[in-house]
Amino acid sequence: MKTAITWLLLCISLFSNATQASTENPETGMFLLRSDDGSWQPALLLNTDMQVQISGPVAEVQIRQSFSNPGGAFAEGRYVLPTSESAAIHAMTLEIGERRINGQIQEREQARKTYQQARDNGQQTGLVEQQRPNLFSTSVANIGAGETISVILSYTELLQPDAGRYSLRLPLTMTPRYNARPQPVDGQQRKPNASSASPEGPIVASLWRDGPSHQADIQITLDSGFALHEVSSPSHAISSHFDGRRYRVQLLENPVVMDRDFVLNWQLPSEAGNQVAVFTEQVGEDHYALMMLSPAAEPVSRQRQPREVFLILDTSGSMQGERIRQARSSLIHALSRLQPEDRFNVLEFNSEYSMLYREPVPASEENLSEARSWVAGLPAGGGTEMLPVLRAALTQPNEAGYLRQLIFITDGSVSNEREVLQMIQQRLRQARIFTVGIGASPNSFLLRKAAEVGRGQFTSIDDRSGIEQSMERLFEKLESPVLTHLQLELPEGIDAEIWPQKLPDLYSDQPLLIAMKLNQLPEKVALHGRQPALWEQHLQIPEPQQGNGIARIWARRKIVAAMDRLNEGAGEDEVRDLVLPVALEHQLMSRFTSFVAVEEQPVRAADEPLDSQRVPNLNPVDHRLYPQTSLGLNGLWALAIALLLAGLLILNWKPRHA
Repeated sequence: MKTAITWLLLCISLFSNATQASTENPETGMFLLRSDDGSWQPALLLNTDMQVQISGPVAEVQIRQSFSNPGGAFAEGRYVLPTSESAAIHAMTLEIGERRINGQIQEREQARKTYQQARDNGQQTGLVEQQRPNLFSTSVANIGAGETISVILSYTELLQPDAGRYSLRLPLTMTPRYNARPQPVDGQQRKPNASSASPEGPIVASLWRDGPSHQADIQITLDSGFALHEVSSPSHAISSHFDGRRYRVQLLENPVVMDRDFVLNWQLPSEAGNQVAVFTEQVGEDHYALMMLSPAAEPVSRQRQPREVFLILDTSGSMQGERIRQARSSLIHALSRLQPEDRFNVLEFNSEYSMLYREPVPASEENLSEARSWVAGLPAGGGTEMLPVLRAALTQPNEAGYLRQLIFITDGSVSNEREVLQMIQQRLRQARIFTVGIGASPNSFLLRKAAEVGRGQFTSIDDRSGIEQSMERLFEKLESPVLTHLQLELPEGIDAEIWPQKLPDLYSDQPLLIAMKLNQLPEKVALHGRQPALWEQHLQIPEPQQGNGIARIWARRKIVAAMDRLNEGAGEDEVRDLVLPVALEHQLMSRFTSFVAVEEQPVRAADEPLDSQRVPNLNPVDHRLYPQTSLGLNGLWALAIALLLAGLLILNWKPRHA
């Protein structure tokens, strides 16, 4: 029995050491990280300063990441930085004491070679690469003992208004992404796609809550030109001061722990609404414009079409705790908005999926009551297999006379984003997909893109108190006639390259944002569409406002359109040839271009050791950290107990002849 206990204690010790990404030394109070050779090293400290300037629908953001080395040897730090999926990163600077080295945009492989050569030569160097549209990796090499090196990134973001309401999200961390099982195609098992690998690096449960690392200082200037109806944050306590033109927004506790995204909302007064706003910028001989066109507030038709609604709920392990409570509340509120003439079904998914009904049923009070009871009892656990449940919902026969709508409630924490978008692209037909993002750090890229491809809308729920209001806004869109088949007509003599080329469907009180490169600004434009009858509107172009970053927004939209071709089956080389010239001309980060900066003078001799570390992200405050496997937390515990019992039986088993 003593042998069994000894083995048990040894297994527990090994399990703790294997799963613990970081620890705190009780004697020194120093944060430690296990190195490749198994020893514990002083971990690099990382802190962030964010300066945000907002004017109209454009936000200019500067992020300063400071890597500090408390150890006694030279260090290399690698960190995965979450950003907005709409960020057009256009500048990078390496700051070493008083020295500032401007980064250069290069093709991705060349930038990596430049960085590796400088690192090996002992030069201080930095590299920033795109891993996914909303994840970027930062590498900094040859940080001396007791030294701090900062990487400064600048990006431009176009904000999408909704009924005069704006929202800015500054991602500060991320939820670990689940690696989905490869799905069979035409009866054959599909090989894992390279894009499905998790790129986020280590995510740890906690660090010092009031310590020297993973703190963010955020300063925001909101140039509105007039008093706003509301300035608020559902994620952090803030204060705002209006000087007659602009707001200074500060967090009451600044800096803040980087364990949730920062979200800022503001509402324009109703009298501030204009049908047309234009922002222009000239770069060299080229003219760029950003048009914000608001169709008539009163739609042509108010006739309500019966709907067939599929309510899909993510019940995977990443949704445990507060997230599943928010998700269940969102879905139950959605059920309350259905009308007797509608049909519906409820689906839930984790490692597998299930449907409440074999097929959609009428939204009778009896069926709705049964659905509410079923949803209220759903637990969270297991993996996040999105493809099977999407396939099941999108392939159900469509009842004639009904408008099919899918409401997809999830945190979006999966790595197979491209496969999910391809599934929607291929099987959507006449359906619409509306995504609801749950949690302190949802995967907004996937959720926003899925809604875009699905010709629907993305709604983010940032706290429980905002669930009802957010779902009310969503259902106002679901129940309103939509403008489809939109086309922009320009006067003769105007040559323009417009992005997006295929204009999206418009919902109630939603403006259309168009980025253009053109020879001259028109005096008027015309919009044509269907609602469902033919619809058109003529709009006069007012005096344009001069803006910064309009050319970058145009280029970013052109790059996004080229990247979307991957979801349509285009090859990697074909897309690269489309993206690379635009990214290099406009100095933009992309899948095929990276920023690199190198200090000329070496600081480390070739024979001196270099301690390489992956600086972790903090686990989101509302997420229970556990290994991202299809077993989920409960499955892992069951497996661990089973293995433990099996081990004890083996250790205590004695042959009969003994």
